[in-house]
Amino acid sequence: MSRSVLVTGASKGIGRAIARQLAADGFVVGVHYHRDAQGAQETLDAILAVGGAGRLLSFDVASREQCREVLEQDIDAHGPWYGVVSNAGITRDAAFPALSDDDWDAVIHTNLDSFYNVIQPCIMPMISARQGGRIITLSSVSGVMGNRGQVNYSAAKAGIIGATKALRLSWQNVKSPSTASRRG
Repeated sequence: MSRSVLVTGASKGIGRAIARQLAADGFVVGVHYHRDAQGAQETLDAILAVGGAGRLLSFDVASREQCREVLEQDIDAHGPWYGVVSNAGITRDAAFPALSDDDWDAVIHTNLDSFYNVIQPCIMPMISARQGGRIITLSSVSGVMGNRGQVNYSAAKAGIIGATKALRLSWQNVKSPSTASRRG
C-alpha cells in the first residue's frame, strides 16, 4: 500500500512545493484547496506529469464540520494518511487599533483552528495503522518574535508552535522537531 500524505494549502506557494517534493519522494499526495481549484489542479497535474500520484480534496480548514466530513470520508475510501502537512494559512495585516473582528477571526480560524480541525480527524486512524506516520506543522518567525501589523497572525503562529510541542508530548515515540529555521 502506498503511503499518502495530506498537504493543506497545496494550490500554490509553499504548499505546492511541499506537495511536489512529497510526490517526487514517492508519496501519494492529497492536494488540499479551499477556493483555488485551478491552482490545486495545476499542482496535481504537475505531480501526475512526472509520474506521481495524488488526489484533490476541497474543504475549508476553518470549518471543523467540513474538515471532519471530508477527511473521514477520504479515510474510509483510501485508508489512513501516513502524514499530514498543516500548511494552509492566510494573512490579514493591520495595525492593532485598525484590526477588524473579521480579520482577527479569519486569521485565527484559518491558521490556528485548522491545526485541530485537520489533525484531529486524522490522528487516531494514523496511530491505529501503526505505520510510523508524521504530522508536520508550519509556523513563522512571527509566532516567536511577533511582527508589526501582524498581531493576529503572530498569535496564530505562536499557538501552532505551542500546540505542536504539546502534541509531541502527548504520544510516546512521536518525532517532532517542532522548529526549524531556514535563511535566505
